[in-house]
Amino acid sequence: MMRGASHVAARAAVAPDAEGGALERWCPLLVRAVGEPLQALVLYGGLAKGEFVPGHSDVNVAVVLRTVTIEVLERAAPVLQQGVHEFRLAALLVTEDDLRDTADVFPIKYLDMQRHHRLLWGEDPFTKVTVARPQLVLRCEQELRNLLLRLRQAYVTRLQRPEGLQTTLSHAVSSLLLNLGVLVELKTGQRIATKEAVLDHVNALDLPPEPLRRVWALKAGELHLDTPALKTLYGGFMEVVQAAAALAARLD
Repeated sequence: MMRGASHVAARAAVAPDAEGGALERWCPLLVRAVGEPLQALVLYGGLAKGEFVPGHSDVNVAVVLRTVTIEVLERAAPVLQQGVHEFRLAALLVTEDDLRDTADVFPIKYLDMQRHHRLLWGEDPFTKVTVARPQLVLRCEQELRNLLLRLRQAYVTRLQRPEGLQTTLSHAVSSLLLNLGVLVELKTGQRIATKEAVLDHVNALDLPPEPLRRVWALKAGELHLDTPALKTLYGGFMEVVQAAAALAARLD
């Protein structure tokens, strides 16, 4: 069984001033609009983990409700839409039962949320969420094999558009690093806090780190490649994904 970090540790991340101020102004609006059915507002994702990129990243907030009805959703909708327009809000509407009962379906997502979140208002729902190792192993393999299939399809459809291949790699690397972080913990017991930090621990999985570092640099705009070099990197990246999926399949 894998438990989350303490609530104090989870709240250590500090939101950038603009987004933090927007959240402080927005939360009371939703609290008043929804009323008693609202149980908690929880910040998670890049803003909670210190991986937020202003202008590009969403502000992920779990809106935890005691009950979900059409009436409750209608009361919440105007304030949620305001958040989308004002600060790129991406709201996850769930109940505490949802979080507890679907931990076997979304174990990687929930474990990441459990360990890296900040309670904005209400009662912390993640104290009752438990993610089991077998669920993590299975989901990790599923996500890696699905990523590999998507990469193959994208290469075929975007072969003549190098910018499309670059976009595909930029989107894929975050998903891959999240799953590799899970694999590192499953194999070594070492917990990795951020996606970037995973790059320093890939050797523990006997995977080549260089393709990952280059794609990460590509995503950050620190690397520029001509078309032949981009295709070579794409192939190397796919090989890493395939090897990672095979590794997940061997874990018990």
